[in-house]
Amino acid sequence: MKTQNLLTTKKCIQILAIGMLLFISETSFSQDYGKSFVDLSRNISAGTIQPGDTLQIRATFVVKSGTYTNCTYTDAVPAGTTYLPGTLSILTNEGKVYNSFTDASGDDAGTYSAGNITINLGSGATSSAGGTISNTSKPSFYGSTCILVGSFSVVVNASNSFGTLINIGGGAINYKSSGTAMAINFPADNILLYQSYGMCSNSIGGNAITTEYGGTFGSGNAKDRGPSNDVPASYTYALFSSTAGSPGDYYYGVSNNTSGGTTAALGYSIVNTWAKPDNSQSPSHRIFGYWDIIGDHTGASNPLLGNPATDVNSGATGGYMLVINASYRTDTAFLDTVTNLCPNTYYQYSVWIRNMCSKCGCDSNGVGASGAGYIPTGVGDSSGVHPNITFNVNGTDYFTTGDIPYSGQWVQKGFVYLTGPTQTSMVISVHNNAPGGGGNDWAMDDIAVSTCLPSIALVPNKPDTLCMGSDDTVRYQMTSYFNNYTQWEIQQSLDSGVTWTLAGNDTTGTASSGNATPVYNASLGAYQYTITRYYRLDHVHTNVQYRIIVASSASNLGSSGCSETSSSIMEIVAVNCSAILPVNFIQFSGLLQNGQSHLSWTTANETEGSNYLVEKSTDQNHFETIGTVAGDAIDGMNANYAFTDPTPVSGETYYRITMVSGRFSVMSNTILISSNAIVFNIQSLVNPFNSQLNFTLTVPGNDQAVMTLYDMFGRQIVQQKQSVMHGINSVHIYNLSHLPAAMYMLKVQYQDQVLARQVLKSE
Repeated sequence: MKTQNLLTTKKCIQILAIGMLLFISETSFSQDYGKSFVDLSRNISAGTIQPGDTLQIRATFVVKSGTYTNCTYTDAVPAGTTYLPGTLSILTNEGKVYNSFTDASGDDAGTYSAGNITINLGSGATSSAGGTISNTSKPSFYGSTCILVGSFSVVVNASNSFGTLINIGGGAINYKSSGTAMAINFPADNILLYQSYGMCSNSIGGNAITTEYGGTFGSGNAKDRGPSNDVPASYTYALFSSTAGSPGDYYYGVSNNTSGGTTAALGYSIVNTWAKPDNSQSPSHRIFGYWDIIGDHTGASNPLLGNPATDVNSGATGGYMLVINASYRTDTAFLDTVTNLCPNTYYQYSVWIRNMCSKCGCDSNGVGASGAGYIPTGVGDSSGVHPNITFNVNGTDYFTTGDIPYSGQWVQKGFVYLTGPTQTSMVISVHNNAPGGGGNDWAMDDIAVSTCLPSIALVPNKPDTLCMGSDDTVRYQMTSYFNNYTQWEIQQSLDSGVTWTLAGNDTTGTASSGNATPVYNASLGAYQYTITRYYRLDHVHTNVQYRIIVASSASNLGSSGCSETSSSIMEIVAVNCSAILPVNFIQFSGLLQNGQSHLSWTTANETEGSNYLVEKSTDQNHFETIGTVAGDAIDGMNANYAFTDPTPVSGETYYRITMVSGRFSVMSNTILISSNAIVFNIQSLVNPFNSQLNFTLTVPGNDQAVMTLYDMFGRQIVQQKQSVMHGINSVHIYNLSHLPAAMYMLKVQYQDQVLARQVLKSE
């Protein structure tokens, strides 16, 4: 894959947007235009453009005022495609056929000849001359604007290979204005034939988008946020207002509550149950009387329903979303530069989108969805123009969402993009394929470019206490949606994870680094390989830890941002070279008092001469010893101990106690103490899982948590209740080995809060 010049690409995109604006300004908004395509083969399911697909090429011409004569659309069949006979037509902005023509010349206003397309447009158009179009012509938008689309279809030649560029741009609309000949020449528009990888089953990497609060648009306690720098100047920012009818066509807003105003008298509401149209008051609670009243998508407990509208008038804070009221032309609605990418790495480029209006249609006669004689978009569908969006990378179209009909729900659309061998940045844009007017009102949120990371598990789940001098089997299984994570390296730590070094050859003389060939596992829909090494535990170190790092190339292996370490918890403790001691930790707890951690623990059946090492960590992985407490019990007796950390607590801090007696040690559970409020959160989720599901749960207070596992059809598989204590809690859901290998949804409820995570069951 060629890496395009990033600055040149972005400049071209910006120049194109500016050129469109200049044209509109020069014509005083009397007319508008755009060119796009719809992949009819992907118009329901979405996807990348592939050999054999049928593409509908669309040239939009909009007349807002005045009259134009001799109107003609001319084009050529794109190289690499074959014209589909009988597809010359004029469409409405909804994509419905308004007029159709034969391919032959001389019998109607359309002609196909030797790869060339001619469609004469407007009233009075003949086989040899263009017709007349005014703002009152049909297809009509409420009798005041004519929006028509010249169209033909092609089939992408099956002989094309992935990576082929096809230019679906070019062509022109010619017309006369007050007797002066004018021309709209459409620029080049490249699409790339690209293999479809679907969506990552475990796209758990950090979002590479740094603008707009990582693609979430942030949050606040004001109903409407300010404008976005990532929306091109071809769209104008507006506040939500039923009185002003905004954001109207060609406008956008950023809001956490899409109701009609800021006060009840102006249409403010937090519910979405008003009638459509909402005639309960004037101005309406709903924008234009019809738009949904919703909140954003970020962090929603139900990703499909999203969040309810934020009650900012009661002081609540809510997340923002970007809401687009599409222009009549087809153009870019979001543009951003993403940097610090890893070469030769798969990224999932995705957006959550919601069609905002169920009754915004306007038919070709100019009749609105609530008007008498309205012709619906489809059976039972009065939503009008469906959003239809293309995802573009570095000026090239890769993916189309297809039509997004109204459902009252959010949908996630996206594809997987592979960076080039040296590529570290890209320009992304979200492009609207369908003309606005009578629908095409949509919200965007949670825009993400996330690494499709592999999952790594220590297998089997073996004991972590072995005798000194024993050979320890260290085995890791790598599971990835893709087959490019071939480089690996096993590392060893002898100081509780403070420093890591290459583990060196194992007892058979085999190296602890290399590359592997992933094998496709059809039942998982993923690639896997297993690395097994044998290490001998010496008589010096009582605690040895191992981890594995995987990457897509040798250079990425040395970059923490471009490699993956162990499992979802980033580190696996392989062995603790100790004999099992009879001592037991009955309890270990801590309190935050005057900014310091006060720890206490109780032991049973203690061994005389024991010492207790107090260990501390800020990331739950790398612990350091901050103090030692001498044991004071005689053999077999119980004892109570206390220790105060002299360093004030700053943020989240983890503690554990290690009992040491001679060459042997026993470790307590880990507790969490924080100077900030402890939030409800899932941590250290071992994913994929096999016979049991393990994770830790942080909670702000003592209560009960309910863990429920669902299959992807929403059926409950198992439910478990557990008392949880303030801080960190270990959770284990056992007896899951009988489940088939597949994706599942883990839902954890604590009080009135709910968290959800996708988890993968391995074989």
